[in-house]
Amino acid sequence: MYSINKIIEIFNRVVEDYDKWYQQPMGRYVYKAELKALKYLLPKNGVGIDYGGGTGIFSKGLLDEKYIICIDPSINMVKKAVGRGVDSILGVMSLPPIRKKSIDFVFMITVLEFLVDPLNDLMALKNVLKKDSVIIVMIINRESSWGKLYMDLAENGEPVLSMARFYNVSETVEILEKAGYSCEKIIGVLDNPPTIIPEGEPRIFEKNYEECGAIFIKAKLSE
Repeated sequence: MYSINKIIEIFNRVVEDYDKWYQQPMGRYVYKAELKALKYLLPKNGVGIDYGGGTGIFSKGLLDEKYIICIDPSINMVKKAVGRGVDSILGVMSLPPIRKKSIDFVFMITVLEFLVDPLNDLMALKNVLKKDSVIIVMIINRESSWGKLYMDLAENGEPVLSMARFYNVSETVEILEKAGYSCEKIIGVLDNPPTIIPEGEPRIFEKNYEECGAIFIKAKLSE
């Protein structure tokens, strides 16, 4: 696994490409599907953190309903998020720059894959959460066609994905539980292969999600 400094360096360089992908047809569909899943799982109101939120694209899509702070270790990503109108902080999960017991929810979109020490980071994050807070972790499902494509790209030297460590559902649940969280719900989106953009609205799978490209796991602090 790469060091946190190397990961930050790469993300500082790919800011424009990050946003451009979401403007392409597949990127727009993926964004719509993942935002739909987030809205389905998140509480209706409260103060939340979009950890590893990058350019703030998902935070921006939720701001009409909630107050969200985007936290990211990449200065260039944070600048882009601020320009998008999202309150943003430069920071890392192991030392969250937020007052203790002040946050109602946290979500992470394709962030677990780039954490050098996910167990330690998730344990540190508990300090800012209220007792009944919700944490939502989205992974690129290693067992899906999306996961297989991304792993192939990583093996062929794609600069961002080559730094990632991909997980399946059971591995992610295990990490969350070891960190002191209790998993409450799992859903999937992107049942399509990454070469086909489906017609119509994206679907959410509460069952038979094992082959979906994006898996969302909702958890709370363990008692």
